[in-house]
Amino acid sequence: MRAVPGWMCKVDFDYELGEALGGTTLFSSKEDLNRCRKCTAGKDKDHRPVEVVTMSKEDFARLVALSGIDPRGIVTSNVGPAIWTKEEGLLKQV
Repeated sequence: MRAVPGWMCKVDFDYELGEALGGTTLFSSKEDLNRCRKCTAGKDKDHRPVEVVTMSKEDFARLVALSGIDPRGIVTSNVGPAIWTKEEGLLKQV
């Protein structure tokens, strides 16, 4: 199983991930993100850097099966009933 870490702007994470036509850019380091996206270098909490992890669909399905999570409860977009971030833990939308 291979998980690949990366960085993206929180606005992209919240609103674009899984929804943007053509995809969303994932940067290999926080420094690369800050260099290419000037909005993340400031103090704006909406544009702060977010660390994410990506993996193949097959590896993700295997991880879900091993964890005992009901796959029907997982949505294809991060703007769903439950999302998880490293900084804030499990977030549940009402």
